[in-house]
Amino acid sequence: MFKSKWVRIPVKIILIGLVITLYFYFQHPMVYRCLDFGANIPIGDGQLLIHEIRVSNLDDQRYTWMDNEEMPWRVKVMQRMYELGLSLNWQNPVYKALVFYSWPPLADDFWTYKIYGTFITPEDIYTSGSVLDSFSLYIYPARKSSHGSQREEPVRNAVMVFADGKINHQQLDNHLIMNIIDKESDRTTRLVITPRWQKERLINRVSYNQYKSPATPVRNFIYDIYADQPQRARDYVLTELRNNFPLPAPSAQLKGQDIKIASRLSWVDVYKDYLSVYRVDTEVGKPSENNFIPVQKLTFYTIIDQDGNFKIIDWKSAD
Repeated sequence: MFKSKWVRIPVKIILIGLVITLYFYFQHPMVYRCLDFGANIPIGDGQLLIHEIRVSNLDDQRYTWMDNEEMPWRVKVMQRMYELGLSLNWQNPVYKALVFYSWPPLADDFWTYKIYGTFITPEDIYTSGSVLDSFSLYIYPARKSSHGSQREEPVRNAVMVFADGKINHQQLDNHLIMNIIDKESDRTTRLVITPRWQKERLINRVSYNQYKSPATPVRNFIYDIYADQPQRARDYVLTELRNNFPLPAPSAQLKGQDIKIASRLSWVDVYKDYLSVYRVDTEVGKPSENNFIPVQKLTFYTIIDQDGNFKIIDWKSAD
């Protein structure tokens, strides 16, 4: 069958390419994700809700680089492509290929853990400071990091937070204790966790570090509705509900115009047989530098699906 060299040569090239691809695939870091959370921890007048724990053997410190350090070769290649004026349509696929066919630095004994959550308060959050000044969050037995971070959202009364540290990977099969310390009351809440890890290869390291907000699918959903993209909007609905999911009609006053979205977040124990549900009270209006005039008011309900992504399960008009 493969007697002709014109057949054997392409087949050999394809086989070699497959072997090389498999080799580099198994060089990429592992990620362990624990998503079995419904924890609601009171912090002062607010509440902290834990979404996910991630543990990875990617060495973040060696993967990133500082201004005084030598630029990684893959970044040099991308910089050269930019200088040559190559199209972004070429740059993005090339960068993905460079990242895939490379040797990312891996940690040995101590891997990195990250705890992702949402901090919700009854009042709007106006401060520019960190909510992590009011509480600390870490896992035992592990080494706590000296910092955490937050990302402010267009949600008026909530921020997305995460804390990280180092943990010996041999501890992953044991019970873990999550400690949440309310610094104002000096009260410690301890959660004993028996993780059920979901394991995957870390290929896309950009999405790995992204925060996830319960309100993000709502914003994307509304923008697609106003852009007259109903099928794309359904991508933000829980998979099993998409086919028969009703869509809200855009306001006639805002159709065809730029819109602004403002939301408030709250947590619901149970909603229509779904547990750990986030309620997103949303206003759609016209953008303005001085004030925001809501035109359409909608209430959405979102949950975390089996892949750890927030999805919409229901909505209703609040007008």
